[in-house]
Amino acid sequence: MMSAPALASPAEVSITIPLTANWELASGVDPVLLMKAHALPFIPAKMPGTVASVLRNHHAWRMGDSVHFDDAHHLFRCRFDAEPAGANEQVFLRLGGIATLAEVRLNGERILESNSMFASHEVNVSALIRDRNELVITCYPLAAALRERRGFSPLARWRTRVINQQQLRWFRTTLLGRAPGFSPEPEPVGPWRPVSLVRHRRIVLEAWSRQVSLQGSTGTLTVHIQLRSLDTHSRPVSGRVLVDGVPGLFEWNREGDRYFGRAAVQVPDVRRWYPHTHGEPALYPVHVEVTLSDGATVGFEDLPAGFRSIDPGEGPPGEAGLALSINGTPVFCRGAVWTPPDVAALDAPPGVVRERLRYLHDAGFNLIRLAGTTIYESETFHRLCDELGLLVWQDMMFANMDYPFQDPAFHRTVRAEAEAELYRLSRHPSTAVICGGSEIEQQVAMLGLDPALARSPFFDQELPRIAAARCPGVPYIRSSPCGVGLPFHPRNGVAHYFGVGAYRRPLEDVRRAQVRFASECLAFANVPEEQTVGQAISSPAKEDRVGQAPSPANNPEGRAPHDSGADWDFHDVRDHYLNLLYSVTPAALRQADPKRYWELSRAVSGEVMAEVFGEWRRPTSTCRGGIVLWSADLEPGAGWGILDSQGQPKSAWWFLKRALAPVTVWTTDEGLNGVDIHVANDRPEPLAAWLRMALYRLGEHKVAEADLALTIAPHTTSTFGLEQILGRFADAACAYRFGPPGHDLIVASLHRRRDDIPFAQSFRFPAGRTTQKNSIADAGITAEPKLLANGAVEILLRSLRFVWGARVAAPGFEADEAWFGIEPGVQRRLVLTPLHGASLPQNVVLTALNLGGPLLIAIGGRQ
Repeated sequence: MMSAPALASPAEVSITIPLTANWELASGVDPVLLMKAHALPFIPAKMPGTVASVLRNHHAWRMGDSVHFDDAHHLFRCRFDAEPAGANEQVFLRLGGIATLAEVRLNGERILESNSMFASHEVNVSALIRDRNELVITCYPLAAALRERRGFSPLARWRTRVINQQQLRWFRTTLLGRAPGFSPEPEPVGPWRPVSLVRHRRIVLEAWSRQVSLQGSTGTLTVHIQLRSLDTHSRPVSGRVLVDGVPGLFEWNREGDRYFGRAAVQVPDVRRWYPHTHGEPALYPVHVEVTLSDGATVGFEDLPAGFRSIDPGEGPPGEAGLALSINGTPVFCRGAVWTPPDVAALDAPPGVVRERLRYLHDAGFNLIRLAGTTIYESETFHRLCDELGLLVWQDMMFANMDYPFQDPAFHRTVRAEAEAELYRLSRHPSTAVICGGSEIEQQVAMLGLDPALARSPFFDQELPRIAAARCPGVPYIRSSPCGVGLPFHPRNGVAHYFGVGAYRRPLEDVRRAQVRFASECLAFANVPEEQTVGQAISSPAKEDRVGQAPSPANNPEGRAPHDSGADWDFHDVRDHYLNLLYSVTPAALRQADPKRYWELSRAVSGEVMAEVFGEWRRPTSTCRGGIVLWSADLEPGAGWGILDSQGQPKSAWWFLKRALAPVTVWTTDEGLNGVDIHVANDRPEPLAAWLRMALYRLGEHKVAEADLALTIAPHTTSTFGLEQILGRFADAACAYRFGPPGHDLIVASLHRRRDDIPFAQSFRFPAGRTTQKNSIADAGITAEPKLLANGAVEILLRSLRFVWGARVAAPGFEADEAWFGIEPGVQRRLVLTPLHGASLPQNVVLTALNLGGPLLIAIGGRQ
């Protein structure tokens, strides 16, 4: 039975009772004791969750303990009270998902066996439910099943280094916790999705589907529902769908006690759903009313509907790249590969999910990829993406391995999984791309095997048919990456581009590679901010918030992400670009001045990421999008995430916030052609602004300045030559080398009015970056604090010399900018917003990469 949408029931036809209390866990139990529950050492458990999350809550496990939960039996028990099923009533047990091999018993009766963590179940327990009930979920050791011989089953045609246990290909479970290079622990075991008791009275909503279409300015929502009557007095006789108050009547067909209804609603002058960077993510409330034969009216609330069209660009999606247009508007996709906020529990509170997505939204991201190495996300996640205007790229949960689709049982399992997940995704306007899986074609080709080995009828024919039926109009890509020829060549199709990054190519490689769409890119060991690295490990507030305490202050790196089998890790990658950009020897600097090493290491990955996206966002670029690997770290330390394991921004997030903003300015080095200034206006309104550029020598002396009044059309990026604006040759890129460079700093900024404070600004160092520090006195920094009506503090900063990588810290306050620059003689506006009712601080502290020490700023105005 398919899960129903959220239900409002005036006639009380359906009641959902979440089973969240009175859970217990007996972990690592002896199989001999399985039938003697009274003898087991149960401990209280918070559900939904896993063995790891329960033990963590009891301080019996933490990340780094390297416990293999797949090796043992685990029992989850819930005791609850309920009323027995009454007349004309049915009671179902709904289990959202159990990892991975499990048996479920209710009051001693076996009601379910499950072999997929991605499968949800609804079991009719009307005959078993009573006043006092005991639900027991037994999770069997996956490790033992992996060791079992599979008779005459075909051997895998290739092996992957991503995991150690190649037999995982037979089991529908996540690679999280089982991939030594990026997620070595914890192995998820247990009911990681909610468990509920559902009581149906009189009538049951068994299925609900809908489709949206657009024709001109009219949007049409077509709804199909399937109802089952539990008594002769509860037959549907009429009904209607309301979309923002606009009605459409149901037409009914009957087969026995089941009733099939179809209704279509046309909404004139419909407001279309856009990703937030390009417009409003408009949503319409949807309500269904059904009148029964006894005169009662039943109401069902569905998810809000969004009307949008998607065009993947010319040629087959994937093979020809990907150039998404939403409602006819080209969209440069800037995305992040999503990671679960709590890798131990896999289930996170809605507030935490919202906060993570809000951070990505605020940084200018407009697409979230759910990669095939992870999990299918919750309805809360997808609803929030609808609301926030975030596109979703959905991988099916396949990655790297040679899956046994020819096995009938396995094929039935994955087909049912695809049907269920794509049915669920079909109701979300944020669903933008469906992908067969992650790195399967790449894995084969990189082993030197025939790339055709990775192709299968499931990915090439069956899955696209299911996707087209369930999610019409949503592009399907068979694998990420994929393309014509070798799937990992970045100029072909959809690529995983790590030329700048893991492969340590120069920054010029970004343009040379001719990337068309990077569905993964820019993996660095991003160092967390100093204030989160130094927090006490035992902080209960932090543990409650995201589930994992930060790393010790003396080890901000933590466990290094790495490619299995490689003799380098991603700390080495970061050090390579630290040397490239700052001309320092990382090992020597780390030994001589570790504080300076970590400070520059925090900055460098963000600077590289911003430079890469600047190349890709140029109007003449071949690239139509890039997806950063990852959104957040899975554990404390310097991981791939642009957010740390606490969900707090790292320096890379701040650099990307400026680079990915819907309205922004940046520069690119064009060699002998000088320096280009690019202005993006992704918004649906024209941009009227002043573009200003300035050149400085020694970070202090202004040698040239010019400005230009401009109007940029909606959804447009324009390019201007710096020397075109200046009106003369200035060797802007320091490419001709007719003597020493005449300048070492280029500033480009956007202003609402001429000479106003800039609202967007970028900096370029044509003669290279310097590690020299200025004294506070020489920098000549002044600050003008002002208390705003909402309790926030505005600070106007000004300096005599260029200040780079500036951060302002104030306990209990959040700054709207960090790792920013202050142009000599030009004000920079900063706003500090109080968190959770924090009181006004007496002082705030400003630090920067090129300052010799901190600057104390008194809110009263004295320094």
